[in-house]
Amino acid sequence: MTHHDSHASPPSRAPAPWWIRLAFLGFLAVAGFFLLVEHGAHLFGALPYVLIGAFFALHVGMHAGHRHGGHRHDQTQPPPSNPATPTPEDRPRGGHQH
Repeated sequence: MTHHDSHASPPSRAPAPWWIRLAFLGFLAVAGFFLLVEHGAHLFGALPYVLIGAFFALHVGMHAGHRHGGHRHDQTQPPPSNPATPTPEDRPRGGHQH
């Protein structure tokens, strides 16, 4: 008997009846409505800051996947002897280029 054999799997439960799931979804809808109505002014007041933060985070995240020229972190490797010149077909489509 190994270590993994001593653990019994938890018993599987039957899914909740449809009327319980429907009641729960109705409760969530009503709670969401009142949360939005009662606290909407606070949520919409913070929306510009949330959007600016989201744009900044997405911009930084997009730059995490590639390196820019001149940002060499490892100085022990020599530069490539014959760097290939990118053609217009090799460049990514879109307006954000460095």
